[in-house]
Amino acid sequence: MTKTKRIKKHSTISPERLAELRRATIIASTGASTRLAGSKLSDKEVEQVVNTVFGQK
Repeated sequence: MTKTKRIKKHSTISPERLAELRRATIIASTGASTRLAGSKLSDKEVEQVVNTVFGQK
């Protein structure tokens, strides 16, 4: 059994919480990557861009 299957089998994280964690990770990772490339965007600004692109609040 792979590690991923093992985690899913024993996981008690709700799908909604998992989506929140995934989104937060994507925003933080994108912010860090853009700053490494020389951008001055904060994670909050990255979140605003993500919200605009994906049509969320």
